[in-house]
Amino acid sequence: MRAWQSFASAALLGVAHAASFAPTGHWTFAVVVLTAWAWLLAQGMRRGWGWSRLAGIGLGFGIGWFLAGVSWLYISMHTYGAMPAPLAGLALLLFAIYLALFPAAAAVLTGRLSRGRQAAATVGWIFVPAFAGALTLAEIGRGWLFTGFPWLAVGYAQVDGPLAGYAPVLGVYGVGFMAAMMAGSLALAIDRIVARSKGPTASEPGPGTTPPPVGRHAAGAVAIGLVAAIGGLALNAVEWSRDHGQPIAVRLIQGNVPQQMKFEPAAINRAMQAYARQVTAAPATLTVLPETAWTMPWSSTPPDVAQAMLDHVRSTGTAVAIGMPLVVPREPATGRAGAGDRALSNSVLLLDRAAVDGQGRPQLYSKHHLVPFGEFVPWGFRWFVDLMTIPLGDFARGAVDQPPFTVADQRIAFNICYEDVFGEALQNAIARPDGATILANVSNIGWFGRSHALPQHLQIARMRSIEASRPTIRATNTGVTAAIDHRGRVIAQLPDHTEGVLDARIQGRTGLTPYSRAGNVWVIALALLALALAAVGRRGR
Repeated sequence: MRAWQSFASAALLGVAHAASFAPTGHWTFAVVVLTAWAWLLAQGMRRGWGWSRLAGIGLGFGIGWFLAGVSWLYISMHTYGAMPAPLAGLALLLFAIYLALFPAAAAVLTGRLSRGRQAAATVGWIFVPAFAGALTLAEIGRGWLFTGFPWLAVGYAQVDGPLAGYAPVLGVYGVGFMAAMMAGSLALAIDRIVARSKGPTASEPGPGTTPPPVGRHAAGAVAIGLVAAIGGLALNAVEWSRDHGQPIAVRLIQGNVPQQMKFEPAAINRAMQAYARQVTAAPATLTVLPETAWTMPWSSTPPDVAQAMLDHVRSTGTAVAIGMPLVVPREPATGRAGAGDRALSNSVLLLDRAAVDGQGRPQLYSKHHLVPFGEFVPWGFRWFVDLMTIPLGDFARGAVDQPPFTVADQRIAFNICYEDVFGEALQNAIARPDGATILANVSNIGWFGRSHALPQHLQIARMRSIEASRPTIRATNTGVTAAIDHRGRVIAQLPDHTEGVLDARIQGRTGLTPYSRAGNVWVIALALLALALAAVGRRGR
């Protein structure tokens, strides 16, 4: 197989891997695709390919994976950001190449650790921990470097499978580690079957030696897969949290305001009028509006809209959470909310009876993990942001640790849009003494049109619920507005790109999962242990 053929094969597998996530994928398909990619790596190692060929296999896989998986970024840049189509396409390609560097690094590290001391080597058992450990550390690095982009992490494709049981212990990266272990063991068995069927080669044991029995490798692969699946099923049966207080009635509003009209003055007024009608149509313990439902601070709300909503809060006791920009101080050195000049934050404001009656300050959450280019301008990239017309594109950061909102006898930890991609970032809100009993996400991903970004984001939110053993409520502009239980199951949802209201009853939960206590510490240790095991095995060979 020539270099371009191996690259093209890996790229096609990457596209298939993107399809293993929502809305089209299935957890078994994700394992099959990972197995095929791992086998391609194993073939390369058995044939003595150098690091550049192995890197090409990883780079091709990553380019296909991310070019197909996050192609919706083109919509935000071109359709709504008004960036010329060729530049938007080039920006998407360059971003996919950057993200592909991580699986490329994983491929090279796997090859480095899986070979013996000679250039031509058989592929042995150490391939399995090397592949799983290298891919997991690459995924964690992708989720951290340059503020991180962990979208489409391997573990998300397993949200409906038995491996999801590992999420409360090891998080989404731990789920991905287990999927990689399964894929690596199956790939090893397939490679051994293929190698034996072809007989000894230059990179196989020489004359007079016998390759390890096929049956032993196949049995080992099946055993690893069964142990991983059974372990996940056993963990899935554990109740990591318990009921807290009484269920609350929530009202989640999906405005479906067209993104191209969202910041027009006439459309802003119509949207606020429509939201006010939906809020005041029925009482609830908590009513939630999407991210930037208000595109201006509360002080700029039309008097009739503000009065109607305040009267509703007073008369019914409903607490209303509204996504809006708010004026906050900015700390000049860091951009974090603090002392200094004033700026806008991407925030959620809670109007409850105490705040409306002047008996306390309104509860407030300001987004901490901002999106590069969309919510802050990375150093040296002002020219790139200036190519687009993105309103509200430079926000101040909220504090790292912000208390949950108190509503009835529940504590609601809000996060905004992209923030729920970072499971470890929710630790502070959950593990504190007055930790959250319910998670809430408000989003406006109307920037990405009718794309697979919406179901992918729902899949991510489901994983957050499993990791923390907490229910999640989501109020979005165009979808997917949904209520999710503490096991990651969707209780109810609205069709995307429709205006509507979702009413549900949500039971809060208390108690900490191992992942909520330690975050990614254990999965990093597990990945490093796997790599150490592979390194020791390599020295032995």
